[in-house]
Amino acid sequence: MEQVLYQLPDGWEWCKLKSITTKIGSGATPKGGEKAYKQIGISLIRSLNVHDCTFKKKRLAFIDDEQAGALKNVIIESGDVLLNITGASIARSCIVPDEYLPARVNQHVMIIRPTPKIDNKFLNYLIVNPKFKAQLLWQGAGGATRQALTKTMVEELDIPLPSIKEQKRIVEKLDELLTRIDTAIEHLQESITLTDALYVSELSSVFSKGHEKWPLRELNEVAEVARGKSKHRPRNDKSLFGGEYPFIQTGNVRNAQKYITTYSATYNEKGLQQSKLWPKDTICLTIAANIGDVAILGMDACFPDSVVGISSSQLETDYLYYFLTTLQQQLDSKANAAAQKNINLKILSEIKIPVPVLDDQKEIIKRINEIDSLAVKLKAEVEDKIITMKQLKASILNSAFKGEL
Repeated sequence: MEQVLYQLPDGWEWCKLKSITTKIGSGATPKGGEKAYKQIGISLIRSLNVHDCTFKKKRLAFIDDEQAGALKNVIIESGDVLLNITGASIARSCIVPDEYLPARVNQHVMIIRPTPKIDNKFLNYLIVNPKFKAQLLWQGAGGATRQALTKTMVEELDIPLPSIKEQKRIVEKLDELLTRIDTAIEHLQESITLTDALYVSELSSVFSKGHEKWPLRELNEVAEVARGKSKHRPRNDKSLFGGEYPFIQTGNVRNAQKYITTYSATYNEKGLQQSKLWPKDTICLTIAANIGDVAILGMDACFPDSVVGISSSQLETDYLYYFLTTLQQQLDSKANAAAQKNINLKILSEIKIPVPVLDDQKEIIKRINEIDSLAVKLKAEVEDKIITMKQLKASILNSAFKGEL
């Protein structure tokens, strides 16, 4: 996708980015990598800190004066625009607040230093404009999305440039409009969080009351609890894959909407021989990485030992599923106390579960399904509104750089 040069209003011109900047360049990681980082010192900004129009200080790294001296060619100055040039966060861009200076960047982040001819916020808004960003990602890619932006690619970008006075007017207008939209999106996202919290609270209430009414049994007394299997090393050996047997991983469990119906990998016969095929309706619970996520297999499938398979002849599958979804915080806290972020089978197997008679289980399932359906409907309505607000934001940004704002 070539960069599209459209007709500009009177008083605007197309300029190569290199002609209106005094510096375009990325940095490096100090020798020793993350182990060489310090508790305090000079900021080392990485791609995880750079978000669109937002700098996030979480996990900000620090280096000492000697390490910073080796990166003296990538000193961040006040007003510099930063651009991520590799990986999943490619093309994200922001301006670093002065409070985090002095600072350097690593090799995944590029410094763009504007001349007085272009306002830094105008340039930042241009880069995060979805249409400009899409062109940036595809520039010269020959039909495939790039995983890296080169210095030459960035230098040769065509920038729609009005007078500095007009730039500042556009920035002021964008600040006003986008702040309103971002605030609205934030409130909508808070309502989703509240809906989730109310659902979890209601779910927990159902089972906590059950502790008083129904007998408590350890999970392994009323269900089969076993880890998945993937014996072969390395686990990603290509010779195991490409067959007819779905291979489910922790991400599939996390992203499922109750039922796992999609997957991105399959085992062949060799893969199956070193694993196990679990039957449809087995409950999957993750015990490593994202701990405590729960979903039900929508098909026969294999999974590794980072996922536990749970089934029961004494409990309704939905009843057991809903109970297990209430355990995430409890399991995560136990995992944090361990040396590694995982849960062993013994901890999970000994968790106490209230065991009502079958009719009561069915009544509980009916009640929770009603609550779940309402929560899903409310969240879908809010998510539609968020999509609309983001589309409005993109439209405003696109209009701004055509001189239509």
